[in-house]
This record gives sequence, structure tokens and C-alpha cells, in this order.
Amino acid sequence: MKKLIFLIVCLLSIPIIIKADGLNFIAEEDVEDTKEVVGSSIIFGNNVTSDNIVEGIDMLFGNNVNFNGESDYSIILGNNVNVKGIINNDGFIFGNIIIFDEDVVVSRDLIIFGSDITINGKINRDVRIYGMNVKINGEISGNAEVKATEITVDGKIDGTLSYNEDAIIAINGEVNKTNKTEKLVADVTFQDKLWNFIVDYGGKLVLFLAFALLVPQLFKRIDKKNEKITILNVFSLFGFGTLSLILIPTIFLMLLTLIFCMPLAILILILYIIAIWLSSIFTSYLIGNLIWKKFIKKEENIYLTGLIGISIVSILSIIPYIGVLISAIVVMFGMGIILQQFKKDN
Repeated sequence: MKKLIFLIVCLLSIPIIIKADGLNFIAEEDVEDTKEVVGSSIIFGNNVTSDNIVEGIDMLFGNNVNFNGESDYSIILGNNVNVKGIINNDGFIFGNIIIFDEDVVVSRDLIIFGSDITINGKINRDVRIYGMNVKINGEISGNAEVKATEITVDGKIDGTLSYNEDAIIAINGEVNKTNKTEKLVADVTFQDKLWNFIVDYGGKLVLFLAFALLVPQLFKRIDKKNEKITILNVFSLFGFGTLSLILIPTIFLMLLTLIFCMPLAILILILYIIAIWLSSIFTSYLIGNLIWKKFIKKEENIYLTGLIGISIVSILSIIPYIGVLISAIVVMFGMGIILQQFKKDN
């Protein structure tokens, strides 16, 4: 684990080398942190409250996350996310219920993924929002691109509001210009959906079977490392997986600019694509393993465990609207499981 943390620290220091005087790293059940950080800050926990002033990238991962401080860049992932602080540059928010306080100021761009999203405060440039129910009560100085089921605008948008044409929208505030985009859910026949599901489901089963036959020890290792699952373990897998999805493309682009590092950059990209491709297999297996131990309670069977997990994940992934969100979470967890295999056994 120490080697993995050291590697992440080194990777985080690359894009902020000028400000890399320190790294604030905390992983606890409940976290309340107040300090000034020159560099990056990474906090994992169930309940996370941060009043930090971070001159770098501020990353918060938890079930209930409260961001009350100030940062140059913010990456926040949680179930319930409350933003009350200041983001001096760009922000990325991923969660279920996301609420921006009226005192929030985002100086540049913002990307948000969630279910119920309420935007108060002020965003000085553009924002992209992907969710179910979206309410914009604050002020957006740039453009707002929204993909959602229901959209309510009671605030002010100085630029263009772009939204999917199948959204239920109510504009009670001030919007400079509107633009309809294609439907959020494309018109696909039942036969097409059934065929796509069969191909995807069958492909995952074949891929899992190949791995189970060739490297069965890999799945036994996953079993061993996740024998006792706690909330902290879950958020650790999710957090490290998400972090890898963000950092690896950044490292690839940086290496690509150096001629002598291009072969390494291409190798990293290939491994990255393969890891994403395999991530759903490992997440599905872990889910199947947990269900097997909880309800079936018989001698473990790798093949049946994988079948159960892949079946559940495949069915959940085709649920309208939330299927895409579930698929994204599955990939993040899968990347975390892959990183976990590099952790030295105790």
C-alpha cells in the first residue's frame, strides 16, 4: 500500500510541480480538516468536511461530503455533496444529491454528474451538467450545457442554455439564448436493445471465462483482499479507481509532448484502455462474490460467482437514465480493484 500511495503522490506532483511543497493525505471514517495546503490534498472517508485552503488540486471522496474551503481545482465525489466554498479555477463534481450554496463562486469551468442537482451561487464561465433533476437558481456567466430529465431555471444564464429536446424544462429566470440538442435517450427498437444486450452480456461472460480458466489465482487474490469489506474499503476502491481515470490520461498527454517518452506514453494508453475494458469484469466478480457469501453460503465456485455478478451488473446497466451512471461507477470500482492487486499482502 505504501508503494501505491508513493506512486500516486509522485503522479500528483507532476502537474503542480511548481507548488509541490506538500501533500495532504487523509483516509479515515469521519474527517474534519482545516489547514492551508500548498500542493494537493486527498481526503477519503464516510463523512468528510473540509475547510482547507488548497493551492493546488483538492480531492474529496466520501458518502457525505461538505466542501467549505477554497481551492485552485476541486474534484469531489460522494453520495451527498454540499458545496459552500470557492473554486478559483475548474471543478469536477460527481455524486447523487449535489447542492451548491448561494455563496459559492467558481471562477472558471465546472463539470457535474449527479441525480438531483441544485446550482446556487455564481459560475464565472461555462458549466456542463449531466443529471436527472437539475435546478439552476444562481448565475452562470458563460454557457450551460445540460443533459437531464427535468430542468428548472430560476436564475440567470448570460450565455446559451443547451438542453436535450426530450427534457421537461421550465425557464422562470433570465436566459440569453436557448439551444435544443438531440434526445437524451435515442429512439432504439426493442430488437436493437435486445441484440445489444445479448452481445454485451455474452462478450463479458466469454472474457470472464477466459480469465477464470487462464488465471484463476487472480480471482482468488481478489477474494482474499476483499474478504472483509468496510465502508472505508469501498470508498478507497472507488476513490483510487476514479483518481486513476483522471490521472492516467493527464500523464499520457504530458509524456506525449516529450519525444523520447512517446513509446512510454503509447504503452500507458494501451494499458489504460485494456484496464477500462476489464474493469467491469472485476467489479461484477466482486459483487457476485459478496452475494455468494451473504446468501448462498456454499463452497465457493468462481464460475457461478462470476455469472451472478455479470448478470446483475448487465441488467442494472440497461435501466433507463441511471444505467449510464451505474456503468460509470462499475468502471471506477473496477479500476480500483485493478490497482488493489498491486498492494503488497500483509
